[in-house]
Amino acid sequence: MISPHLIDMKEQHTFEVHKILSSTEYVMYCNICNESRRKEFLYGRYAIKKNLADQSDSFKGELSGITVEYGSLRFPIIKDQLVEVGLSHSKRYVLSVVYSKDNIVGIDMETIRLDVPIEEMLSGSEKELMSGYESPARFAYMFFSCKEALGKAFKMGLLADYAIYEISSIRPESMFGTEVFRIQFKHFPFLVGYSFMKSEQEICSLVVPQKIEVQEVLKVLIDT
Repeated sequence: MISPHLIDMKEQHTFEVHKILSSTEYVMYCNICNESRRKEFLYGRYAIKKNLADQSDSFKGELSGITVEYGSLRFPIIKDQLVEVGLSHSKRYVLSVVYSKDNIVGIDMETIRLDVPIEEMLSGSEKELMSGYESPARFAYMFFSCKEALGKAFKMGLLADYAIYEISSIRPESMFGTEVFRIQFKHFPFLVGYSFMKSEQEICSLVVPQKIEVQEVLKVLIDT
């Protein structure tokens, strides 16, 4: 089971904080001084909890009855449950995923920033992979996003030696009217990444095992 839930923060949403956050989360929320970070925190908790409530009868009721905690490396967890959760933010979107504990799933949303030369982080072979495409900045961010998703799949982010995340191939495919890039990893051949432009400046990436069928997951992400 893999269930994504995507929220566009540019759309109008009316959230009642006390109905979304548990008492523990509310203290954390109040201690965030930056208004943008507070909004991300609230939207992120809502995205995870709404996803959980839609997928499991055990989470019915007020969302505030669920507490999203942090693992040792700051990844989101729901204690004592048979599901894993993932979360990612960009400037525009909040993306959550709920999946069974027997699976490996990583997600990422990125906003392209032309003032940040992310392509400098690519290896020589990765630069060659994207040399035949227009907009190097877009592909550099796409690679970066897939690497972030890979790191989140292992619940370590980009804390390992950056070379371990190296991308070995990229192939465009047409899915649901959108160009989706299928990405392979040099050191993790049993995993595959999917990356596409969600909007003009926003990239969405998903990493799963090769054997997992993700057509419906990608359809939800593309159509939402």
